Amino acid sequence: MIHGDRDPLVPVEGGRDTAAKVPGAKLTIVPGMGHDMSAWPMLAEAIAEHALAQN
Repeated sequence: MIHGDRDPLVPVEGGRDTAAKVPGAKLTIVPGMGHDMSAWPMLAEAIAEHALAQN
């Protein structure tokens, strides 16, 4: 799961709570990111790592 620590719509605590309830979830909190996808390089890397781990 990826969550921005400055998300004005869904507080970071909501992301932590959701991740805690999903078995095997890994939460990545992106400093300075709001409710948008402004951290594309880091997000692409996290998604690629997750996809590779599924093989």
